[in-house]
Amino acid sequence: MYGLREVMVGSNVWSSAGQGVRPAHSRYQLEPDHIPPSKTAIEATSSYSRGTSSMLELPLWNHLNEAIITTGASAVACAGIHLVVAPIWRKMIGRERYAALKKREKLYLAEKTVSTVNALVTGGLALYSITSGGYHGDVLHPYPAAAHYALGIFSGYSLYDTTVMALGAHEPPIMWLHHILGFGGAFAEMCFRELSFFPVAFAISELTVIPFNAIWYLSKFNVPRTSRVMRVALITRAVAFLAIRAPIGIFTMAYAHNQTKGGLPALLNRIYTGRETSRIFATGVFLNTMAFTIMNLIWTIQAIKASTKGRKKEE
Repeated sequence: MYGLREVMVGSNVWSSAGQGVRPAHSRYQLEPDHIPPSKTAIEATSSYSRGTSSMLELPLWNHLNEAIITTGASAVACAGIHLVVAPIWRKMIGRERYAALKKREKLYLAEKTVSTVNALVTGGLALYSITSGGYHGDVLHPYPAAAHYALGIFSGYSLYDTTVMALGAHEPPIMWLHHILGFGGAFAEMCFRELSFFPVAFAISELTVIPFNAIWYLSKFNVPRTSRVMRVALITRAVAFLAIRAPIGIFTMAYAHNQTKGGLPALLNRIYTGRETSRIFATGVFLNTMAFTIMNLIWTIQAIKASTKGRKKEE
């Protein structure tokens, strides 16, 4: 699907017969599941080839329009789903029960459906990006197409969900931080297209939202926490958080270490000494990785506590 244009630009090689880019030191192949930068990236990287590390010297602006379009389309789709399912949920829950809901709960009746769809699509695409071998042998330069759409869909959903929160679905500061860092990280990644493995790996944890939302809906239909179906849902959420959210930070680092020749020290050396990508951007990626690792651990502890609450009351 993609050709190569080879002209030496810093540590990148461009080919005169085709379109696209691949690093001279990586195994960037002409595969349909990878999206190489546009041919005009040579202009944006001219000063980057001189050994500087300014974020604007990467092919940022060449991908900005595509990032905006992908994010916007996702946000519009999320809003559309919300508008469609909102009256359906109002009818299903009943007039009296709906009137008794708080403002945030009324918003979340539809939002939880959008959230579930995002979890399935984003989490599924992210999982496929990694299990299909998109980052085998290198976690610095590959940018699989599935990863691009996972990031774009998540970015648009984050924009939609932040709007819902602003409309009255009051949330604690950690949730606002999650949305701001998530949107900023995903959108920036679609522009820079380096180190995408890290945000994509964390996007897999979106799958844990599915049992979380199931519990929320069960509670709105007055299903007791001590009932069998609620207990199963609570345990499923706790297991999902323990199996996916809690260890995702360790998994990400371990995978990056195993897929990089020389391990993580060599990866850091390629970034901060070899300057194969912007050091400023890479630092942002690593800080985001640390932040989401901490937040995931906090939410896992909360999920485990919630799974035992009903049993304690029952005893």
